[in-house]
Amino acid sequence: MPAPFALPLGLPPLPPELAALTAPAAAVEENPNAIVRQGFRIGHMRLAAPFATTSELVEMPNVYPLPRMPANLLGLVNLHGRIVPLFDLANLFETTHLPREKRMVLVLGHGNDAAGVVIDGLPRRLVFTPDDQIIPPALPAAAATAVTTTYLQGKDAWFEFDYAQLLDHLVN
Repeated sequence: MPAPFALPLGLPPLPPELAALTAPAAAVEENPNAIVRQGFRIGHMRLAAPFATTSELVEMPNVYPLPRMPANLLGLVNLHGRIVPLFDLANLFETTHLPREKRMVLVLGHGNDAAGVVIDGLPRRLVFTPDDQIIPPALPAAAATAVTTTYLQGKDAWFEFDYAQLLDHLVN
C-alpha cells in the first residue's frame, strides 16, 4: 500500500499578536516571578490587565445609546443575552483611536460586574518581571488616580488600572 500523499495546507502565518498567544509559556516557567498580563491599546495608550480580570473579546456589536449619560459611556450592548455597558476611554486618556486598527470590545469583569471597553486591534500576552515596574509618568487626572502599576517594556510604558474604580468614576 503506497504511503498517503500529504498536501500542505498553505495557511498563511499567524499575525504576531496571535502567534504570541499560542507561544509556549517558557518565560513564565523559567522565571517564577514573571508577571503575565493581557496588553491592549486604546489609541496610543498601552494598557495591561490580569487575564483573570478580562472575560471576553468580541467584535464591535450594535450599541444602544442611553440619553443623558457621560460621553465616555457609549451605551449598552447585548453579549449573549447579557446587557453590558460599553465605555470608550479614548477621551479619558486624551488620545484618539488608531485609524488603521480594527476596533474590538474587551469585556472587563465577570457576570453582573462586567463592562466593555473599546480597544484598538487585538490584545496580546505580555510578560513582565518585578524589575520592569516603574513610577508612572504624568497621566490625565481622571486616569491617574486608578493606576495600580506601570511596567516598562522596551521604550513602552504599560499601565495597569483598577478597572472597577476607573469605570465607576466615569459613571458617577
